[in-house]
Amino acid sequence: MGLTPRKAASVASREIGAAASSIHALLADHGYRWGADEAGAMVWTRLRAGEVDPSTGAIYVGPTQHALRARDRIVVDEAGMVELQTANVLVELALENRVGLAFVGDPHQALPVGHAGAMGSAIRHANAAVELDTVHRFRDPEYASLTLRLREASDRDGALVVAGELAERGHVVRVDHHDAARERMIDAYFDWHARGKRVTLVSGTNAEADAINDAIQQRRVDQGELDPRVVAWGMREQRLLVGDTVQTRRNDKFTGVENRAQWVVRDIRDEFVDLVSLGDSGELRRVSAEYAREHVQLSYASTVHGVQGDTADASVVGPDVDAAGLYVGLTRGRVHNAAIVVARTDAAARDCLADSMRRGTPELTMQDAVRAAAAELRRAARERDAAVWTGPVVGAPSAGRGIGM
Repeated sequence: MGLTPRKAASVASREIGAAASSIHALLADHGYRWGADEAGAMVWTRLRAGEVDPSTGAIYVGPTQHALRARDRIVVDEAGMVELQTANVLVELALENRVGLAFVGDPHQALPVGHAGAMGSAIRHANAAVELDTVHRFRDPEYASLTLRLREASDRDGALVVAGELAERGHVVRVDHHDAARERMIDAYFDWHARGKRVTLVSGTNAEADAINDAIQQRRVDQGELDPRVVAWGMREQRLLVGDTVQTRRNDKFTGVENRAQWVVRDIRDEFVDLVSLGDSGELRRVSAEYAREHVQLSYASTVHGVQGDTADASVVGPDVDAAGLYVGLTRGRVHNAAIVVARTDAAARDCLADSMRRGTPELTMQDAVRAAAAELRRAARERDAAVWTGPVVGAPSAGRGIGM
């Protein structure tokens, strides 16, 4: 059985030819419930067959959808996003049912909400661990090798070397302010869209992603690509139009949509919205207008959690991302990947990029946490020193115009 913590369950099922589900669906079927304890902390509890489920009032009868048999194997994909408490109950379930448990993932990618030590702990304590060291996604094998060094740039000197190589190879775009960074990301979408190609845009925050999404949608309206006369409403009263790229933000087993799955709006009616998968599968789904209002949003741009697992023709990463956002963002594009950095000089841009490589890295032990705190203090000190500068930079190079596509 294949498990994923996010949108990849249906993809995994098609590709491996085995049953696939989300982790939470498996645990719920086996009686686990996620909720607050008496002290208010969020914890997993477990129902036994014959007990009353307090959330529904029904009698829990045991697993009905995902029964496990001795010598089955549970394979958890995207395991770097599994937090420690959930990993613990998965191990408990595997031991109880005498089934195998394998974690497949990358702790250098997007981290879970909660303690991020599950993948590291699994590697340390598993009876077998295999590390893959060959990348097949990119057309340029030299860039593939560079991305492996990008994910492991743990010290500042090493991070600066990697940042310098990224810049020399045309993967860094320097701009003078955040508005210019936003415009570059918007332009990148239309450059690749005009060629019939797909580009991933990775933003540091949800607010920035929303601003980019709204701007791209409006420009598509202005260019006649989208018709604003037929509208559905998404999360936070966001306008959704036929042809928009959107993302569903809640699993719904009745309609078959998953959290973080990406779609194109195919049709809009008073009571429903039709979606077609943005990927190669061409899957069709129909969600209610109410679901759209509560759980659908534009997704031309997204944070790292929205793009992890995706593959596109190109990828552009905006400023203010952490290590996972930079690494994931710079490894989505088959043909081209670029990071946009707000800085006064090329040297300062490399410094910013190196800081991003080390910001928000997994803290698997107390020593990791201490090192991360020290790195954040040093970064804050540099930003404070930079903030007092007010004069012009004589002879500073100007930002280039293209993203090197």
